[in-house]
Order: sequence, then C-alpha cells, then structure tokens
Amino acid sequence: MASEELSRFYLANPGLYSFASRGDMDQLSRIYELYPDSARLLSDREAVELTGFECLRCGRCCSSVRYITVCHDDVKRWARQKRRDILESLVIDRRRTPLLAMYKEDIGDAKAEAGSILAEAGLDGEHAFQVLYITKLLECAVYVGRTNGACTFLREDNGKTACAIQDTKPRVCEKFPYYIGKYTDSRLLKDDCFCPSLSAIAKERNKKE
Repeated sequence: MASEELSRFYLANPGLYSFASRGDMDQLSRIYELYPDSARLLSDREAVELTGFECLRCGRCCSSVRYITVCHDDVKRWARQKRRDILESLVIDRRRTPLLAMYKEDIGDAKAEAGSILAEAGLDGEHAFQVLYITKLLECAVYVGRTNGACTFLREDNGKTACAIQDTKPRVCEKFPYYIGKYTDSRLLKDDCFCPSLSAIAKERNKKE
C-alpha cells in the first residue's frame, strides 16, 4: 500500500500515473517505501512522450548503467524456464539485505514460495533460493552481474552488440528507455546522453524549439 504522501503524488500527476499498469504502480510503491530518498518518480511536468526511438544496438546502456536490477517476476520466470545460467549470474546487494528485517514476519512465507518454485522447476541451489525470496521481499536488491564493466550477457554480433538473453531479458531492460507506457524522463533527452538514439532525438527537438 502506497503511503499517503505517495498517493497524493500520484493523484497530482494523473497524466502519467492514471495510465500506469497495476504492476508498475505496485513496483514504484515498493521502491518508494524502501528508498524514498532515491526513488525515481516522475511528475507530469518531467515526463515526455517519446516517439521515434530506435535502438542502435551500441550497447552503451548495457555498459553505462552500473546496476541492472531484476524484479521478482524476472527471477520466477527464469526459474520456471530452468535458466540456471541466468540465476547464477545474479548478484545480491548485501548493503540492501538488512532491510529484510522490515519484513521478518513475511520471510517464512517468502522462503516457502521460493522452495516451491524451485521444486516445481526441478532446480535447487542456495543462490537461486536466496534471489527468489529476497526479490519477493525487496526491490532493487538483486542485479545482473558484470563482466569487464558491462552486463555479463552483452555480446558482439557482426559489429553490433546483442543481448544473449534477449527473449527473456530483465523487465527494466525490456522497458528502456521508457518509464511508463510511451513516456520517458525528460532528463534523458539531452545532447550528451549516453544513448545515441536519445541524444539524436534531443538534438532534433532542440532544433524545433
């Protein structure tokens, strides 16, 4: 349940949040509950409807964004797909895990669910078990590991970069560069953005202003 402060924020910005999915709203509320000082909430004023975006497969987002976080739905999907390779690549942010104390009454249920998911998938392993129950309780506490400074699943493909798990990549990657629906953060639209496609859109917008 979102705090009263967060509920007021949503109501004050109906142009963006009235069209958000229940999943988006639940996730944003959970992030805000855990990390109110760093939660990325957009107001209607800061949101921009993004059109004409085309991924150039440069791989800069995969190497520039330091923490590619995964959600509980991601981890459940990978377990059910028996993607042990993905599960083993995930890193638990131990700086966040003390927050589990906030949910100590729910830890037993989260662990029971994790065990059930792994049993149904015919998988085992302490690490997979931990990422399942931790992501059930905490947002932004588990992320994809990195190799040579980039996402471990970034690959080269005929001069372009490619995602080795494109068909089941994390939700945050699937959404990028969008925040909710077709809207993005206006702060991403700048000439020197790490994403060349967003940079090009920003330059075109500046010409018209």
